[in-house]
Amino acid sequence: MPAISILMPIKNAGHFLIPCLESIIHQSLTDFELIGIDDGSADESLNRLKSYAAADHRIKVFSNQTPGIINALSLAFNHSKGKFIHRMDADDVMPRDKLATLHRLISTRTDKVVATGKVKYFSTQDVSPGYQRYQDWINSLSTNHRYQSHIYRECVVASPNWMVDRKCFERDIIMNSLAYPEDYDLVLRWHQMGYIFICSEQITHLWRDHGDRTSRNSEIYDQNSFFKLKTSYFIKNEINDDNQVQLIGAAEKGKKIAKILINHGIKFQWFDLNQTVEKYGHQIRPVSEVNNKHPTILSAWPLVKSQQEKIVNYLDSKGLTFGNNLWLF
Repeated sequence: MPAISILMPIKNAGHFLIPCLESIIHQSLTDFELIGIDDGSADESLNRLKSYAAADHRIKVFSNQTPGIINALSLAFNHSKGKFIHRMDADDVMPRDKLATLHRLISTRTDKVVATGKVKYFSTQDVSPGYQRYQDWINSLSTNHRYQSHIYRECVVASPNWMVDRKCFERDIIMNSLAYPEDYDLVLRWHQMGYIFICSEQITHLWRDHGDRTSRNSEIYDQNSFFKLKTSYFIKNEINDDNQVQLIGAAEKGKKIAKILINHGIKFQWFDLNQTVEKYGHQIRPVSEVNNKHPTILSAWPLVKSQQEKIVNYLDSKGLTFGNNLWLF
């Protein structure tokens, strides 16, 4: 039985697949199996994968008969035998010590633990500013162990940069029950089930930024999909029947949250710094009236650090703390 099973869906990975495979087969930790699932590729991906499998017994190749990443991951897991499970994307690259680092981290405490590390984007062109900000943000979480408190802001763990005990998918989460965007759904389920996120200070994943990335081009990974998913989990996880939510912010994101709360029949009070008007049948009140008696959503976050500190200090004075009774969307 291998120590680690790597689950890797592959669809039209093109010339990115070879450097990906090279980075996997040359890992410093060699006790692994790679379960490669071709998800209907129309290029040379399947042939390249089979060529590597013929030369390395650790690589197993299967074809997905029911298209989609979730089904491909489920098929890969069903063929896996490793004690620990890791996901990899076919257009990215592993640092040489990735598996060793994550394995060492999770081996110290395996039950309901997600091991992860820092990420670094790379590209043949300039990395887009949005991805660069996301890289810096997700890496900052490891320094202050703020995964749970920022769980509803964005996906706090990179989709191809985690390792868990296989019991996670035998006991707690059925892989093909995930919904798209599946990476964020998985992270939100971990949070819901009390999993702890532990992070190495090492860069454990090299994330390729290119124009054909699925996350850039598929509607299942657009911002609306992420927004609907995290709001539904927030309602399930953080709101009791007798709770009334406080929503801070009346700009575009705040209005989007308000509409979702209304559609779910959630009672809420609405606050804003700059306007006190009526919107969607709700009176928007001054932010000075916020209290610590109800779960609170902060809809926006300024880029300027001095403004961030000012907001944190103000909300703290009102008895609101991130991850306790305050969440940033």
